[in-house]
Order: sequence, then structure tokens, then C-alpha cells
Amino acid sequence: MTKKQKIEQVAKELFLKYGFKKVTVDEICRKAHVSRKTYYTFYDNKNALVLYIVDEISKQSLQDFRILIDGPGSFAEKMSKAMELKFEFSKSISMEFVADIFDPAATEIMEYWKKTMQESMLLLMNFLKDGQRRGEMNPDLNLNFVLWYYGKMADILKAPEAMMLFGSAEELVKQVAQVLVYGIMPIEKVLND
Repeated sequence: MTKKQKIEQVAKELFLKYGFKKVTVDEICRKAHVSRKTYYTFYDNKNALVLYIVDEISKQSLQDFRILIDGPGSFAEKMSKAMELKFEFSKSISMEFVADIFDPAATEIMEYWKKTMQESMLLLMNFLKDGQRRGEMNPDLNLNFVLWYYGKMADILKAPEAMMLFGSAEELVKQVAQVLVYGIMPIEKVLND
């Protein structure tokens, strides 16, 4: 593993666990066993590294979703698997990381995240349209409303009062996704009807 890769690996682990605001360049260097000079050979500042890590996470998430929707299975199976992907990812992130991503003071990171979300939303829209065309999704749903509602999930995820209701980011993401996909009905009833 190169020094650059070690810096990125350590930074990703620390950012996902503690959020990127609390993690210092010195801490990254110490845990990666590199000097500050080596760090600054690869990154101008901590924000550049944060953007790199967020970019890598975003690319991987989009790739995983593309593979999922292009793969075999019904719309419902793919939706269920998509939720599982979200749940698995949410296990690796802390509430601090989520709060840091959505912090209005982190404008460059928030703008990048919005751009990535737009790409994700386009992919999701095409997936939903396909589900409606195939008759596997409620044909009466206004997909623009569904996407708008999906976008509001970000507001819910960053709301401190919502975060306080759950013990982990995983629990919060799971609850928000279940409400979006299944409404307030028991999941088994929705899947069996």
C-alpha cells in the first residue's frame, strides 16, 4: 500500500467514525505513519482529502446501485436490495459524519454532495419509471413528488431532533427508507398484497 493510499484509508476510517470536522491532519498522519510533509505532498489541505473521500464513497454507491438495478430480479426485489445497500452503508457511518456532510458551513462539500445526489436522483427516476412501465409500482404515483419526497429525506437525516430519536445512523436511515418505500403499513402486508 502506498503512503497516499494509507492516508486515504486512515482518513476514511476516521471521517466515517468521528466526522471530518473533529479529525485533524496530525491525527491522520500519526495513524497513517506519515509526516505532515508527506501528507501535503498529496493534499493541499484537509478539505481536499474530505472531498476525495466523499467522491470515492459517492462513486462506489452509484456503481453499486447501477449494478443492482441492471441485474436480475423484480422491482420489489431490487427496492429491497437497494434498502439493504443503504442499511449496510449506514452501519459504517456515524451521526457526526452525516451532520458534517449536511453542515451549511461546509459549502464546498455540501455542493459536491448535492451534485452527486442529482446524479443519484436521475438514476432513481429512471428506475422508478421502469417500475411503473412494468406495472410493478403504483402507476398513480407522481414520480416528481416521489423524488421531491426522497430529497426531503436528506432534511430529515440532518435534523438534530430526528437524530436524537435513534441510537445510530443505521436506525435512522432504515426508518426513513421504510416510510418512503412501504408507508405506515406493515412491510409483510405490503409485500403480500
